[in-house]
Amino acid sequence: MPIGEILSLGSAITWGISVSLFKIIGNTISPYILNPLKNTIGTFLFLITCIFFADNSIIYHLNMTDSFMLILSGIIGITIADVLFLKSLNILGTSKSAILNTIYSPVVIILAYFILGETLTLIHILGGVLILGSIFYLSLDSNKNEGQNINNGLILGIIAYSLMAIGIVIIKPILTKFADSIDAQLWMILYRLIPGTLLSYITMSIMINKNDIKNQLSNKRLWPIILVGSFLGTYVGFAMWIVGMAKTTASIASILNQTSTIFIAFFGWLILKDKFTKKMLVSFLIALIGAFIIIIN
Repeated sequence: MPIGEILSLGSAITWGISVSLFKIIGNTISPYILNPLKNTIGTFLFLITCIFFADNSIIYHLNMTDSFMLILSGIIGITIADVLFLKSLNILGTSKSAILNTIYSPVVIILAYFILGETLTLIHILGGVLILGSIFYLSLDSNKNEGQNINNGLILGIIAYSLMAIGIVIIKPILTKFADSIDAQLWMILYRLIPGTLLSYITMSIMINKNDIKNQLSNKRLWPIILVGSFLGTYVGFAMWIVGMAKTTASIASILNQTSTIFIAFFGWLILKDKFTKKMLVSFLIALIGAFIIIIN
């Protein structure tokens, strides 16, 4: 299997683990605090990696347009999408989030068709319809209050995954241009992380008061989970996601990233002991069929 495909699959596995870890502390720490924290840790690790192990001259090969698109991608995919995803995860839990995760691949494929000119076939559309249908079926809950809560989580998650897809597709041409340079790809990650992280601190200061921030960060039991989850999700997983996207087409990378659906569900069961209801199982199977149809095309 080519390196791009291997890395895209690897990013799905690390994402599945980190999602479960962040869910453990999701009810204890606000997503407005967790988001800048995990991204700061990731930024620090990438900065060390780039300074000591990458060719620093590569940054001069990025023109103004490239730099602007990378910064915009970071704001969309990190400042906004990550917070919405964490809020959605807290509402839905890992099992429902795993089902919702299946929307990522169809959105990337559709955007790649319109923005990048990649192929979109009827079978892609069929797979996308099945995935969206599974999410709609999941939202039909007999308990009105719980159903409203689920719908809120689904809406936040759909917006989050759509923004993640937009954030990666708009920089795909830049990644392709530097597909043979791991050094360039590492610096591009920093170009996305730094502005996205800085703006997430501004968001945190607006949404959360200082006393709440201090109280939540004073809980020492959170820090090992934050550190491990950030290392796996924002450093290892992020690197494999970006490099994998650079080494293959956006459509293929997104489809392999889509296997994170299975890993989120698996690690949610393994780590959090989450259970699947019959409705969730039906939704999950329909979504997987939709993703499989897209994969085999």
